[in-house]
Amino acid sequence: MLNTKRYIVCLVGSMVLMLSSCNSNKVCDKDVDYVSEKGHTHRDRSISVLKAGFKAGATKDFEKFMAIAADPYIQHSPDLPDGWKPVWDLLVNRPPGFSSKQITWLGTNGFLDNGNFLVMFREVDRADGTPPSKIIDIMRFDDKGKYAEHWDIRQPLSEKTASGHSETGTSGQFAENPVNYTAEQEEKNKKIAVKFLNIAFNKGKLDKALDKLVYEDYVQHNPLIADGIAPVKEIFASGKIPALCYDIKYVVAQNDIVLVYSKVTSTAGISAVVDILRIRDGKLVEHWDIVEPVPADAAMPHKNGMF
Repeated sequence: MLNTKRYIVCLVGSMVLMLSSCNSNKVCDKDVDYVSEKGHTHRDRSISVLKAGFKAGATKDFEKFMAIAADPYIQHSPDLPDGWKPVWDLLVNRPPGFSSKQITWLGTNGFLDNGNFLVMFREVDRADGTPPSKIIDIMRFDDKGKYAEHWDIRQPLSEKTASGHSETGTSGQFAENPVNYTAEQEEKNKKIAVKFLNIAFNKGKLDKALDKLVYEDYVQHNPLIADGIAPVKEIFASGKIPALCYDIKYVVAQNDIVLVYSKVTSTAGISAVVDILRIRDGKLVEHWDIVEPVPADAAMPHKNGMF
């Protein structure tokens, strides 16, 4: 069941992050130190292990469920203690009405993979009185294929968005005209994503980054911002979103999608932020994000932090 305290902190913290103001000229350190694995060799193995866990959970087969995870299994979710057993306890005690919808456009059939990392995007209704949320699950598998580490980042879904687009969906010219990028192009796209975040936020040159690296009719899924470059410039210039410092932790890519998980600091505090970026021909053309304020260390059920 959802930690209610976590939900309240997330909701209030997100509002603070969105409404605070600060010095738009703030300059942060350029970030070049992050985890970025290559290739898709382990995709089938990782998905097979995860699905075996899903099946074991559904059939209440405790031994098979426990067998898929590494020991130790490292947990970064603010909801769960370390180890794999608490995940079992959560699954078997879900309330009636709980639902989880996997977003299938991410990656291939709902799984984005890179090296030993696997990512899912979901809409979840926990049937506990809290609003539905969008959730990113980032999973790392060890060299033996065991499920070894997990991160999740959650944000309540908004009732409406400034662009009119779904916060979790995709449509239009890019989705309807797919590409098939090589692993080499995926690595180039990662560098473009990191370059954009460094210039826009860590160097405080948002307008320059937008003009140079973003498609003019940029498709926006952030609930507060309309499509295009101009609305991004306007909302940051207004102070409704504060200046941000990005400490990039993980970058994964598949085809034209790059996912960046970062520790983001502003006058509002520290948040865990996932940016999902579609990149075509060297420019950002579509964007989704998930933002969750990071709880105090004393409120975390483990000592691993969210990163």
